[in-house]
Amino acid sequence: MLYPLCAGIAWVSLLFKVLGRGRGPAAAAVSLFYLFMGLTFTISDPRVWALVSRVSGVPNLALLLSQGAVIGVAASQLAALTYWERSAEEARPRVRGQTYAFIGLFAVMAGLFAAADLSTEDTTTAVIRYAGNWRYALYLLLYVTAFAVAQYLLVVRCLRYARAVEGRWLSRGLRLAAVGAVGGLVYVVARYADVLAGPLGLDPADWEVVARLGAGGGGILTLIGFSVPGWGPQVRALRHWLRDYRAYRDLYPLWSALRAANPDLALDPEAGRTAVRDLDFRLHRRVVEILDGRRWLRPYQDPDAVVAPSGLSGDDLRAHVEAAAIAAALSRASVGAAESAATNPAPATPPADAETDWLVRVSRAFSTLEHR
Repeated sequence: MLYPLCAGIAWVSLLFKVLGRGRGPAAAAVSLFYLFMGLTFTISDPRVWALVSRVSGVPNLALLLSQGAVIGVAASQLAALTYWERSAEEARPRVRGQTYAFIGLFAVMAGLFAAADLSTEDTTTAVIRYAGNWRYALYLLLYVTAFAVAQYLLVVRCLRYARAVEGRWLSRGLRLAAVGAVGGLVYVVARYADVLAGPLGLDPADWEVVARLGAGGGGILTLIGFSVPGWGPQVRALRHWLRDYRAYRDLYPLWSALRAANPDLALDPEAGRTAVRDLDFRLHRRVVEILDGRRWLRPYQDPDAVVAPSGLSGDDLRAHVEAAAIAAALSRASVGAAESAATNPAPATPPADAETDWLVRVSRAFSTLEHR
């Protein structure tokens, strides 16, 4: 389940990256990273593995293709980091050199793969089945060493870059990608152990689950880490919208009572309990209108008529006292029993930056008074 999940995340990430507005060499490198990750874990699926062998007529060709895709993962990761760290002019020759090195490595891997005798098809354990074949063992050592170097550099550079950037989501994504690269290093250690297992009389199957967890788990974390800067701000915006939506809804009982007492307070007297469009403006208007309503009620306030409820303390007590004061003032306003505004100070309020949250608390308390 882990490999198909990782493949699915990679393909979805690639789709959003392609459809997104990001352009430039760094964005292209990240897109290639998603592509190679998708290929790696898709080809590693036993059903796809068998299909590749059947169509090509080459047993275990999926082994070379999937591990070649891993080399592409490493190359694209380093390319993305290089473009993030340097200007395009400085980064381009470095990325070109890295790309040639990885292409050369894959060519050597392909030669060793062709020379090795991997004729027995194995869709699930071919990686460890042939670890005793010296040509394949050399192939495996080259592959995991290159991947190890890339993952080590990814850890070091991601952590270093995460401390230097100003964007919070980019910093978080880089740190998460570094953790995922550590999972890749766990996979590397397991593959080195595969090569050493034969001479030491050990069975590589004993730690194969560790290799797969390192590869799959690390791959998922790295995918999320690279994609966080793209969708993280949208998640934050959604959380902000949901917070405003709940605030707008929860302010309705208090606003509705004030509007009923004085319809002139409301810009839109027909506004409902909820709103979706123009929520920022509507929430701002609702807060302003409640504040206007509280000022309008000052002449009708009678502090001596408010009894503090028992069993409450702190902000909850203050909110219920203010809600009760508003309810009492509304009752007095309905019969025109006004007091002198000079002898009735305005209710105490918290700092302005917390005013909306405070009014939400008061409105919730007011709502409980309505249902008593």
